[in-house]
Amino acid sequence: MSGETAAVVRGRVYGTVQLRHTERGTPAARFTVMQVPREYDRARGQWRDGEPVPVICTVTGPLAWHVAECLTDAVHVIATGNVALRDNVLYLDSAQVGVDLAHHVAYVDDTLPAVLAGRSPAPTPRAAAAPVPPPAHRAGPARPAPAARPAPVPAAAPETDWWRSAPRPSWDAVTTPSRTRR
Repeated sequence: MSGETAAVVRGRVYGTVQLRHTERGTPAARFTVMQVPREYDRARGQWRDGEPVPVICTVTGPLAWHVAECLTDAVHVIATGNVALRDNVLYLDSAQVGVDLAHHVAYVDDTLPAVLAGRSPAPTPRAAAAPVPPPAHRAGPARPAPAARPAPVPAAAPETDWWRSAPRPSWDAVTTPSRTRR
């Protein structure tokens, strides 16, 4: 549509997320994001919070279900979409909404810890108990802690597990898939 401006809004959810359904049964969610701009105060030589700007965000379809399920009051979010000014109120017809990872830890279905997902956690190998240091009044001269041995890296780590893979010599090796297996 003409006259719409794409925008990114970053702030905290203010209040609760309202979930409704249209006449055709399409889910629609509405929530308010308080965006607090940062301003530089030259007199004091430091940054300070400006006046909060409320932005009313609306999402439809499956995204509305996800927003209603995940967002609560005071959660930091980043929302993108088309912004419009009506009656001195900013409205954002959101195309995408996400939790701001600078402030929160987010889990997706595949990375949800077993305890939170209702599964029993996988058994972990027991580590040797660390020696208990003597009480401070009986402690002798301070000794340096023994150096920890690095965990052995598997010889044939899968290429898809980039976290455990060997360091690459350049960015070209990361962006260009290798044709030969190591």
